Amino acid sequence: MKQHYLIRSAVIVLLTTISVQCNTSKQLTGSFKAKLVATLCSQHIVQIEDPEFYRLGTAWKEYKHVFAVGNHCDFAKAGLKAGDTFTCTIIEKAEETDCIVCEAYMETPDLKRYVKVVP
Repeated sequence: MKQHYLIRSAVIVLLTTISVQCNTSKQLTGSFKAKLVATLCSQHIVQIEDPEFYRLGTAWKEYKHVFAVGNHCDFAKAGLKAGDTFTCTIIEKAEETDCIVCEAYMETPDLKRYVKVVP
């Protein structure tokens, strides 16, 4: 009986440890390399180039590990052009939301992320 209790306790500890590690790996922290795949006015599509952060993107059309930028005003200040690579971090919300944008439309992935370009 005591052996059964020890085995059950060990399994519970193991499963708890795995669960904590899985939840930690899904956090949106750290900086990563990315590429600006396409941009038009206030729509930007970013592809993640760092394999450790692929989980932050989605498959869309012919692209893998991509997302649309949710904070155009902040992102546009970096002056990036399609094809440029850069380093960025995920942020919780836009720092600035009031800027001029044109009314052109480009289809983008449903997944949106707020990002900050870092030097």
